[in-house]
Amino acid sequence: MDAFGGKFWRAFLFAFILDCSVCQLSWTEGHEDLVDFVPVSTMGVEAVVGRTASLPCDIEPDSNEDRVYMVLWFRHAGGKPLYSFDVRGRSFNKALHWSDPTAFGRRAYFVTMSRPSALTVDGVQLDDEGVYRCRVDFKNSPTRNFQIKLNVVVPPHQLLLYDEAGHDVAGVVGPLEEGGNFTLLCELRGGRPQPTLTWLINNKPIEDHTVLKNDGKVIVSRISIGGAERNWLNTSIRCQATNTPLLSPHERTARVEMHLRPLSVLISNKPGQMSADMEMTLVCVSHGSRPPAQITWFRENRRYTRGKHSEFTNETTTVSRLTMLPQPEDDGAIIRCRADNPVLRVALEDSFMMSVVYRPVLTMALGSTLNPNDIKEGDDVYFECNIKANPKEHRITWYHNDEPVLQNISSGVFISTKSLVLQRVTKVDGGLYTCRAANQMGESHSRAVYLRVQYAPTCAQPSPLVVGARLDEPLRVRCTVSADPADVSFYWQFNNSGESFQVSPARYVSTGGTTSELRYRAASERDYGALLCRATNSVGRQKRPCVFQIVPAARPSPPRNCTTNRVLKNNLAYLAVKCVAGYDGGLTQHFTLDAVGEITRVLVNASAGSSDLIVHLNVSWSTLESLSEDEELVVTARNSKGASDPVPLREVVFRDAAKRAESTTRAESKFPLAATLAALAAILTAVSAVVIVLLRKRNDNSSNSKRPSQSVVQVDAEGRRYLIAYPPADKPESKPDILNPKSDNEPPRVVLESCDSKNYVIREVNSDHRPAAYNSHTPDEGLVNLYSPLFFTITIP
Repeated sequence: MDAFGGKFWRAFLFAFILDCSVCQLSWTEGHEDLVDFVPVSTMGVEAVVGRTASLPCDIEPDSNEDRVYMVLWFRHAGGKPLYSFDVRGRSFNKALHWSDPTAFGRRAYFVTMSRPSALTVDGVQLDDEGVYRCRVDFKNSPTRNFQIKLNVVVPPHQLLLYDEAGHDVAGVVGPLEEGGNFTLLCELRGGRPQPTLTWLINNKPIEDHTVLKNDGKVIVSRISIGGAERNWLNTSIRCQATNTPLLSPHERTARVEMHLRPLSVLISNKPGQMSADMEMTLVCVSHGSRPPAQITWFRENRRYTRGKHSEFTNETTTVSRLTMLPQPEDDGAIIRCRADNPVLRVALEDSFMMSVVYRPVLTMALGSTLNPNDIKEGDDVYFECNIKANPKEHRITWYHNDEPVLQNISSGVFISTKSLVLQRVTKVDGGLYTCRAANQMGESHSRAVYLRVQYAPTCAQPSPLVVGARLDEPLRVRCTVSADPADVSFYWQFNNSGESFQVSPARYVSTGGTTSELRYRAASERDYGALLCRATNSVGRQKRPCVFQIVPAARPSPPRNCTTNRVLKNNLAYLAVKCVAGYDGGLTQHFTLDAVGEITRVLVNASAGSSDLIVHLNVSWSTLESLSEDEELVVTARNSKGASDPVPLREVVFRDAAKRAESTTRAESKFPLAATLAALAAILTAVSAVVIVLLRKRNDNSSNSKRPSQSVVQVDAEGRRYLIAYPPADKPESKPDILNPKSDNEPPRVVLESCDSKNYVIREVNSDHRPAAYNSHTPDEGLVNLYSPLFFTITIP
């Protein structure tokens, strides 16, 4: 190359290689600032600003004998290199690298390990863009030149995705409605060269988009899509901007959120038959709704609120469980399961008809044509029993105060399928009525219906009632009636054998609706008689009055028919004594069991029962065993006027027979009245023969000649005996009377009063032939039953 020094040779060399396809540069030692240019093709290279650029330069020699001496890098047509790689006089691995500090400086480094070798430039700047030339000098081969154009790419710096209202979608599009429409806009700012925008749904490009703006700095693109499909749920919509393959596209992505309609709803276990009061569970499943469907249970067209409801949901499935207790009224009703999307207001339903088996359900009522507050004795009433049953009932029964009601045509009770008819009701027909029905599931009853039967007043206490009174003793006689309505008015009447008059209202007061109290005082014997009390209400007047027989107070009559028995209670022995109470003398009486000896000891004190007037006296056996041999057991009735004659207990088993005989003798000496009664019994035996003759004669004449029996009470007062005669049964309106006392010196007369096949009543007649006393008794009371020396009954076996 030295032989070609000077300008002449350089011009000659340039002309010589003008037609070559490679521009060769000659570098001579001492002339480093001289560069020769030969036109070459240009290779384009892109680099992203801020990143690394790689400028290729092939330094491989054409033959193995050749080698690289030096690689120089120039910018444009500059004559001064900006980077050199020098291998002259050293090994390839120890080549010298030099970078112009005013150009690349430390950012550039020549990499020989790559193929081809390349100059890498870190942190590329916009100023680095331009044409670069790489010159390679070999030991033997001609110099090579490579021209590289570096293009610096600036990526876009802002990409926005928003809806028509300008709201950033913030990573989520929607929620979109299934089948609905939507519009999105994508806005791009920056980028060099200018980027291109593309849209994708599910990675599929959307061709139909509109560029609304493109001024070189800002690009705005819009897509409008209709008919959103279910499969878009959770897919992505992307807007991409790209201006270099060196970088992944710059994009904004939004996930698609959707509201979906329910696809199905199903009651999975529809029962064929349900039993009332047996718990069961229904399951309803809905698929496809987003947000998850809300499941609601309905009975007919009303929301079903009974039972327990539980629900399980995921993104598009809802499972609802209804635990219910079927009721009889559910039979034949439609039960519905409704799955509702709460946003779209779209619902699906499934349903079935319930078949419920149950015991009869009964509703009972008084006849619709009757006024329950205006039913009186003698009216006709009827009840109706409405029955619902599945299966059908096979038995219907009626009850009155929990007692069965049976058909009785003669009594006016008629039962017809589901009706009960009562003709001519009385007050005893009032009360609670129910109907019952049974089927295969069981029996049930209706609620009770109260039948109120209004009636005129009737006496609510025993009548006649004997009231014992002393002369000038103030009495308060209380009359109580039963009536409906209970608003009653009273009036009192006094009757005796000689007079009858109304009692002044000033002497009696009403103490509680159905009770009236009369203040009364017997000033003389004429004031003993019958007090009659009557009441009236809106239904009518009391037919039979309440009778209070005012008699002189007396000692009570002795108890009768006393029996004894040895009993065990709690492993203890007792003597149980039972007697029938006698006449109480018109006063409250009580009874004692006495041990009679040198002194009289009361062992037991008791009262008679309220209903049957039975006296019960119990004494421990140990107490009996402690009695001395001369003590005897007797029963005595007592009231405020004194004590009755004692009744000895002869049936008690004593320790030995001698004691029993001794006790019997002692008792006879203490109670002469008993001996007298025994004597009188003998007399009556003789009289009985006469009675038989008279009876036979009477039977031959006529059985209709008997007089009706009457009721007579004997009382003793102040040493005198009184006999009270009550009207016969066939003449209830006759007045009771107080018979005159019989004098002690007048001999009694005995006549036959009445008789039948077994029972003969003997009465004693005064000198004026008025009846003194009589009574009647049943055959099983013995041959002779004597109440007093004045009257008795003979029974012939």
